[in-house]
Amino acid sequence: MTHRFLTLVVILSFCQIGCLTKKTEKILETTKANTSQFEETKPTVAELSLSLAQSNYQPTEPIQLNLNIETGKFDLLAPYVTTGGTGAFTKLVIKNERGEIVKPKYPITMANESKTLIWKGKEARCIRGIKLEAQTERQVSVENLRTYYDLTSGIYTLQVLMNLKIYRDFLEDQSPQIVEIKREIAEIQGSKKLPADAKQEVTTRLIEEIEYIQSQETERSNRIYLPLDSYRGSTNLESNSISLNIE
Repeated sequence: MTHRFLTLVVILSFCQIGCLTKKTEKILETTKANTSQFEETKPTVAELSLSLAQSNYQPTEPIQLNLNIETGKFDLLAPYVTTGGTGAFTKLVIKNERGEIVKPKYPITMANESKTLIWKGKEARCIRGIKLEAQTERQVSVENLRTYYDLTSGIYTLQVLMNLKIYRDFLEDQSPQIVEIKREIAEIQGSKKLPADAKQEVTTRLIEEIEYIQSQETERSNRIYLPLDSYRGSTNLESNSISLNIE
């Protein structure tokens, strides 16, 4: 009787192990499927597309290189130095027929314009930025690659790499007068001596003064700046690879 009881216990143990194994496999399969689905639906921040006006060029012919930046589902606030001009080509990679990287005679660079502006009532260091609206395209160009590279006859492969930094907040460009007025407003609002109605009256007058200055500076008002403290993160982008044939 005891032997038969032990046999039943062993059989039941194997059944339980088998059930647990199947359940574990089921959970792992479900987790893997959910992970794959998450990876597939991960939103695209932006895509880079590199192009030339033509594939073949003569030895002294100017070579214009174009980069198309296409955004995904979200609006982006990015540095102007990265997406607003030649700075987008800072990490351009050119390889010859042997796969060797061609070094530039002059690096492709762009000045990173910065300013100290008033943000959240305090001075903040900012860099010039640009708004990239969702699902739109922006094209930047290098007018002539020969300005930066000595390219002789041969076939070259071109690709652009980009570390795209993203920010949360932006400020409209502010003249020194506006910066000073905003500092004055912050001091008035923080004063414990002035009554509330007096604060409101003076603040309203100063805001009207700011609006007048802004109306006289249309070019400045079109520029935006990104507070460095509003940095969100970055993403690494790679363009397609294209061929350049110099006869």
